[in-house]
Amino acid sequence: MIGSLRGYITHIDRDRHELLIELASGIGYRVAVNDRTLNQIDLEGETLLYTHHQFIREGEQKLIGFCTQSEVATLETLVATPKVGPALALSILNTYGPAELAAIVGSDDIAALQAVNGVGKTTAQRVLVEMKDKLVVDLSSPDTATIGGGLTSVGNDGVADVIDALLTLGYSMTDAKTAASLLSGELIDEGDTGAMLKEALKQMEPSF
Repeated sequence: MIGSLRGYITHIDRDRHELLIELASGIGYRVAVNDRTLNQIDLEGETLLYTHHQFIREGEQKLIGFCTQSEVATLETLVATPKVGPALALSILNTYGPAELAAIVGSDDIAALQAVNGVGKTTAQRVLVEMKDKLVVDLSSPDTATIGGGLTSVGNDGVADVIDALLTLGYSMTDAKTAASLLSGELIDEGDTGAMLKEALKQMEPSF
């Protein structure tokens, strides 16, 4: 399974949303991308793309490329959702980055999902239900999110552990994210999960 490609872009088919990336070995790979990725990559210098290897049916495969591992992890979570295929997942990630999508899912913002081309009310509801608690905003970076269930994208694991701990204690995802968002940058940089959890619990204490 191909996880990443490093090489030079030699051809772009914007109508089909595909590019050809040629490796140092001389082998070229066709990779499906969305507009967000096309706008981020270096079209003249060496490019690194993280890829999802999609097996569509017997004899048909597709590589889908992104600039970050977080986007790949989010796409893989999306395509695991019933009725959400690679094309629709690409469209969603073309509109929203991983952290933006995590925030949308966390706040049950169905209108934001329906703003994506090809996403109707039923699909939006399904995504919100299926991805609830699978995407957690990574507070250390606006461009990443943590994928639940043991698969972690690029991000701050300590913050994700704090949110998971709060969920285990019975707090809602919204309250857990709010408490985690109030953690000091110094605590996050230190990576002391115990100290972060203690501070987050203080945020949960009612004030009179």
